[in-house]
Amino acid sequence: MARKPNVLLVDDYEVNLDLLEAYLELSGIPLEIYKARNGKEAYAIIEQYTLDLILLDVMLPDTSGYDICRWVKEHKLYQNIPIIMITALNDKKDMLQGLQAGADEFLTKPVDSHELILRVKNLLKMKSITNDLDDKYMQLHRELMIATELQKSFLPHKVPQYENVYIDVLYKPSSFIGGDFYDFIKIDDTHLGVLICDVKGHGVASAMITATIKFQIYDLKKQYLEPGLFLEQLNNRLEQFFRGTENDYFVTAFYGVLDLEHRTFLFSNAGHSAPGLYNGSSLQFLDNDNGLPLGILADLSYDQKQVQLHVGDELFLYTDGIFELPLRGRKAKTCSSIHELFDESAPVTILQLRQLKEEISDWVAREQIADDINYISIELLS
Repeated sequence: MARKPNVLLVDDYEVNLDLLEAYLELSGIPLEIYKARNGKEAYAIIEQYTLDLILLDVMLPDTSGYDICRWVKEHKLYQNIPIIMITALNDKKDMLQGLQAGADEFLTKPVDSHELILRVKNLLKMKSITNDLDDKYMQLHRELMIATELQKSFLPHKVPQYENVYIDVLYKPSSFIGGDFYDFIKIDDTHLGVLICDVKGHGVASAMITATIKFQIYDLKKQYLEPGLFLEQLNNRLEQFFRGTENDYFVTAFYGVLDLEHRTFLFSNAGHSAPGLYNGSSLQFLDNDNGLPLGILADLSYDQKQVQLHVGDELFLYTDGIFELPLRGRKAKTCSSIHELFDESAPVTILQLRQLKEEISDWVAREQIADDINYISIELLS
């Protein structure tokens, strides 16, 4: 059974309190009424009970009604409580002061009972709607937190450890649930699969898509060593998954296989930003013939390419959220590729690449980000 709305009456004259209480009781509105004769009592009741409305006299012996109103509206726990200010004055300056304090309605003395009841009913209705919205928001918040934890469970719990390889990962969603996804696939003792994806959009839909990708990865074991075939099969499954939806979902993806024994990297790209490869002297980019993003059309083929690696080489895979950041002195959204972050007239050094990673990490740790940020750095140590 729903509780009665709690209403607080604040006035320093007992007769005024009794009159307001009588008006409310005669209205037939089921209410729980509390009364305060000064600011001290009012503050105590506000802090003790869950109130749905306050009728507040302007003139009190120990404080001003404006001060109480301002305190309520500035307090996170109480700011949604509607307040009717009651004043003996009918002056625009007083009303303006009340509005500045956050009052929702005004009544002048002597209070008209019909006007009082009408305003009380309207504000209680608005408060009920606000309470319902708050409840739904909290329920949505709890569901989003569950979805966030679920999505986190899809990501690797730890970075793969190899004696001759150092792997560094940064993953930061822009909201509760991100659209970026990555995974490491330990194929055998000498082969490591690396997948990085960017799902169009954010929110619960993205979480469902990343869950689908994670599930499909386990079912594509026969294609782990062939990046082109791996993306081809993943594309067909996602296209079938998206076919029944009205939204134009798609996923950009890059998948590569690191051969630790022969120091090679075999890779294929489905519309994803080209990763960088620092080869000891400069930063190059793994630009193979990019295929379409996953999930748009069925029966697509994806080319694959192989590069030879050497000690000291570093692979840098990333999603395009980094271009939403003001990096290397450039404004956000002014770059669409990692090439543009550097001066192409001079070779990019390993120090510059590491400075870029530090700059990204520092930024997402301090500021709110507009898009998900994800990078994977793989360095060959020996």
